[in-house]
Amino acid sequence: MSTSGSELTRDDLLQQINSTWDEFQAYLAALTPDQLTRPTDAAGWTAKDHIMHVAVFDNVALALLERRSRREAAEVSPEVWDQDDDPINAVIQQRYRDLPLDQVMQAFNENHDRLMQKLNGMTEADLMLPYRHYQPQATDERPLLTWMPWETLYHYRDHLNWIAAIGEN
Repeated sequence: MSTSGSELTRDDLLQQINSTWDEFQAYLAALTPDQLTRPTDAAGWTAKDHIMHVAVFDNVALALLERRSRREAAEVSPEVWDQDDDPINAVIQQRYRDLPLDQVMQAFNENHDRLMQKLNGMTEADLMLPYRHYQPQATDERPLLTWMPWETLYHYRDHLNWIAAIGEN
């Protein structure tokens, strides 16, 4: 199975997203509510904060596929969006930090389900269209298929690793 964007197929992408998502879900299911909400990483994030971050960015990925504003989907001001990731992530973490765990998990699962429903309805040809087709203000000519692993499975792996590191401290 290919992992490079240029050789990745639609079916490979969907399989890899599903596999990574299942791994993420299994890990989270093994944690207690206390483990999800109390310990923090060096930046002060709980596992719950990481989970909500992934939920928000699944919604951002869906906005990309639906040709909507990614920034608006994240509900971040243009001034913050134009900065690097840290200020964007800080806004999102502060916005949702007090949301109850059950609501975070609901958003996490629902946003992922909506994203996957959209991706499952797309063809290989849809995913081979350039990024700028989905975000008309962009100039990037790379196929959307090269973007989607970063928007999904690589993002899930990153946050899974960060959540696991919280538990090790």
